Amino acid sequence: MVLAAVIAAGASVGTEAANATSATHASATRSALTLGFLDDRNFFADPVSGGAWLKRARAVNAQMVRTNLIWARVAPSRPPNPDAARDPAWPGYDWTKTDVAVRAASAGGLRVLLNFSAAPTWAEGPDPPKSHRAGTWRPNPAELGAFATAAARRYSGTFADATGPLPRVAEWQAWNEPNLDYYLAPQWRRQKGRLVPASPQWYRRMLNRVYAGVKSVQADATVVSAGTAPYGDEAGSSRMRPARFNRELLCLGSTALEPLPCPDPAHFDALDHHPYSIAGPRRHAINDDDVGIPDLSRLIRPLKRAERAGRALPAGRKALWITEISWDSAPPDADGVPIARHARWLQESFEILWRQGARVILWLGVGDQPAVPNFASTYQSGVFFRTGEPKPASTGFRFPFVIRCGARTCSAWGKNPRPDSPVVIERRTPAGWRPSVTLDAGSGGVFQVSLKMRPPFVVRARSADDTSLSWTRR
Repeated sequence: MVLAAVIAAGASVGTEAANATSATHASATRSALTLGFLDDRNFFADPVSGGAWLKRARAVNAQMVRTNLIWARVAPSRPPNPDAARDPAWPGYDWTKTDVAVRAASAGGLRVLLNFSAAPTWAEGPDPPKSHRAGTWRPNPAELGAFATAAARRYSGTFADATGPLPRVAEWQAWNEPNLDYYLAPQWRRQKGRLVPASPQWYRRMLNRVYAGVKSVQADATVVSAGTAPYGDEAGSSRMRPARFNRELLCLGSTALEPLPCPDPAHFDALDHHPYSIAGPRRHAINDDDVGIPDLSRLIRPLKRAERAGRALPAGRKALWITEISWDSAPPDADGVPIARHARWLQESFEILWRQGARVILWLGVGDQPAVPNFASTYQSGVFFRTGEPKPASTGFRFPFVIRCGARTCSAWGKNPRPDSPVVIERRTPAGWRPSVTLDAGSGGVFQVSLKMRPPFVVRARSADDTSLSWTRR
């Protein structure tokens, strides 16, 4: 089950088409796919190098960046009253770093997703254990909602600071990976002698306050739920399995997804998940409540039930977003995925997630991080090396193209980097590359077509002077 229907292009061509002088035409699908990055270290830590990394992101056709709006950094002290808390001009707020990030990304033609994170000490709940991570212990939902109102006002497109108008931010995210106690604690509580989930109910209150705060200023903004981490453990552990977390968030039973009492259902516009894989993009999670790349039905089925039952508000279909996914590559990390496979897995993950209904996918890292103190503790998942040299994955990101083959036919899927130009799928012959099928440009950018080809073959996609990586089937 998916959130949006997959629309086939509906064209087939025979192997003899490789020698045709005029290409067979088909239509592209209208289901769009937004691609982007999260990479605060490269984008925003230094304005000079950050500008270069933002240009590289645009060069590979990124459309969005996700950046953290760190509540504790902006509001180190408690506002004196609710009106001050909702006022972006309150002098106790320090928006400097976020202003710089929003201006830089917007000037580079990138949409910004601001992610609320890290509560200030004054907004955490009472009696936190000494072992808890700062900013995670029962963040006060009402205080978070007031802060969200101030942020939405500041980045409404109508607010100016001393240096001039600030750009609008129309996409907002309420927290990060709330099924991990690294970001939200506690995950569990005791009730009548047994452990029961605590974080989903607390997070629902946080989400609803963020939703109300943002929408009170920007009614047409998009509010995205926190992306859930892909794996969890049994009751009492530091991480909750994402499918269970979402059922609890949406007030659904664990067996028949029966609606449970829910005085204030979750309010959001898009459901988010982070389906990192311990292997390749086709690897299913073993536990039924964990959610890897091909397992989104474990979240989509409950979401659809919640939509019908009034447990996901406001009424209507929710979008599905993926705001973190990646693999490290080798080189530079010897323990990473070999560099050619890294590019292939990136493209395949985009295709698999899109077919399940994801319409926004953000890759963790435009560029590799310095290996300080070592590779194991840093991310080497960028589509560029640390030097700025492109990896094969940069081409895969700019022009994703995937070939799947069954017993009798193969299918091609991709995203056109030049929406104003047709896509030509080419087959390599002894005489060079020859057109096999042409797809008329579609506003959604995504194309797919059935190809009556049998291996062996080598194919690629071309749009104007832009070419994808090639795929070989033996």
